[in-house]
Amino acid sequence: MSGSGGATTHRCPGPLCEAEVDSSMLMCPRHWYQVPAPVRAAVWRTWRRGAGAGTPAHRAAMAAAIAAVSRA
Repeated sequence: MSGSGGATTHRCPGPLCEAEVDSSMLMCPRHWYQVPAPVRAAVWRTWRRGAGAGTPAHRAAMAAAIAAVSRA
């Protein structure tokens, strides 16, 4: 899971997506904009500039975003 220049990446969790995205992003832009706006807002709200990363609220918001894309 590393890209060029030492930047870390991961595969987009969107269904059948093979896009590698920067570790600062949850998913590729195509799938991110399929997530309903209120769910995207919850991901950002719980992220809090990185301070909320890994908290139960942020993990739940990310799971909801991934589930929304998986249902699309």
